[in-house]
Amino acid sequence: MAVSSSVPLAADGRRLYEAGSWTRALEAFSRADSDTPLPGSDLMLTAFSAYLLGREDRSIDLFGRAFRDFLGTDDAAAAARAAFWLSFAHDTRGDRARAEAWGRRLAGIVDESRLGAERALLLAGLGHRSLASPDPAKTRRALELSREAIALARPARDTDTEVFSRLSAGWALLRLGSTGEGLAELDEAMATVTSGEVNTPIVNGVAYCSVISASLRSEDLARAREWTTAATDWCAQHPDLVPFRGQCLVHRSQVKMLDGDWSGALEEAARAVQRLLPADTGLAGYQLGEIQRLTGRFTEAEDAYRLANSAGRRPEPGLMLLRLAQGRADAAAVSARRLSLELTRRSERAEFLPAYVEVMAAVGDIDAARAGAAEIAAMAERAEPAGGPAAALSRARALTAEGTVCCAAGEAAQAVRSLRDASLAWHDLGMPYPEARVRVTLGRCYAALGDDEAAALEVDAAREAFQRLGAQPDLAALPDADRGWRRAPSPVPLTGREVEVVRLVAAGLTNRAIAKELVLSEKTVARHLANIYAKLGIASRAAATAYAYDHSLV
Repeated sequence: MAVSSSVPLAADGRRLYEAGSWTRALEAFSRADSDTPLPGSDLMLTAFSAYLLGREDRSIDLFGRAFRDFLGTDDAAAAARAAFWLSFAHDTRGDRARAEAWGRRLAGIVDESRLGAERALLLAGLGHRSLASPDPAKTRRALELSREAIALARPARDTDTEVFSRLSAGWALLRLGSTGEGLAELDEAMATVTSGEVNTPIVNGVAYCSVISASLRSEDLARAREWTTAATDWCAQHPDLVPFRGQCLVHRSQVKMLDGDWSGALEEAARAVQRLLPADTGLAGYQLGEIQRLTGRFTEAEDAYRLANSAGRRPEPGLMLLRLAQGRADAAAVSARRLSLELTRRSERAEFLPAYVEVMAAVGDIDAARAGAAEIAAMAERAEPAGGPAAALSRARALTAEGTVCCAAGEAAQAVRSLRDASLAWHDLGMPYPEARVRVTLGRCYAALGDDEAAALEVDAAREAFQRLGAQPDLAALPDADRGWRRAPSPVPLTGREVEVVRLVAAGLTNRAIAKELVLSEKTVARHLANIYAKLGIASRAAATAYAYDHSLV
């Protein structure tokens, strides 16, 4: 009796799959399947191979065929697992209704067949879906379900389900404020992954993405770097693998940007824009805008921020800082003041306030900048008792904000103390860009104190870092090496509106033209000019123009 050619091909597919050669495995399985339809067990391996190669649609079709084959052979346990992976695949694509439908199908099979080990799969899926809600009660329920799943999966040696459940439990704990316990749960999951105990390679990719995201959320940059390196090493062993997709690409870009690998960060962000679901494109668009802003691609940055805004992600504070870099400080200040009132959640303010302080200091609103710095300092004090990387990051932000405000207010000696500590703090965190920015401000303060040699040392160190990073706008703002560091200008004692008026005066506009530009009455413009003359001790438009140029307001 002749043996079908599909038999050796399927055997080759299984061997190649186990060896991690998923492209060749998929080819072998596909050729075997075209000759004689594969059984459910081989269809599952074919589906896993397709998913690992980024072919989600094909993997879903294959999981569906496997499910039907298992039902036809009355293999309820295998059908339950196929239903779980169908729910997973639809969930990762954002097909929430289909994911829930397959979750209900899984529940029906488990209940009808009185399956024991597969109940862990059911609980794992329910726990994951509970995390989709911001409701704390749902988060606590996710933790309960995940722990029940772990208790069932461990004795059954179902490491895939155990890892999935530990990831969900870790995230639930993070959301409930138990950061240390949550990270420990994630570490337990990763110990299983890195020891090679996981059965399905898809679980490895999910785990790496999850722990990197959680580390960034917890502001544990060292942990994020460590797991990103481990994930990169794992990927290098499988060149044809497409494990990172969706939000994970954004997180990888963020880690690379923090480390100073801006070209790598740009590449990951661009890939994320192409691969993310429409609902999540905002995350990638904003990250892309950040890198392009820092490297001086202002037009591209604006387009990326607009993409982020269209996709539902607020474009600030990045867009606000872009306006400042473009010389549109007034527009940046308007956005900063609006957002200061609009943003109320702690996570929002933690991201926004450092940029707010920078903008307010730049336009000479020292009181507002000082208030922002005080709020950052209060956040750092709250983080201090917990210690760890998050507290170190908060402290670096607080020292930077305090030094920035003092420097802008003309308090150079006091600024130097904070800025020196801030520079060391950013250095210890391994974040070259904020360290270089602090060194620039420190150089200005040294120059204001008359120590030109110390100022030159700081600007030279900053220049080297900016060149290595590709931070063109920051490089352009540095003084030329042959003419030394210019003395820092004294703080501008004008309000934001008065600065606008001075700029327009320096541009040669009449009171009537200024009134039209700012949508004011001529009487109001005249009053602003009178206040400006009184504050600056001058008496003419020519003197106001000279002041604007001397203090870099134009």
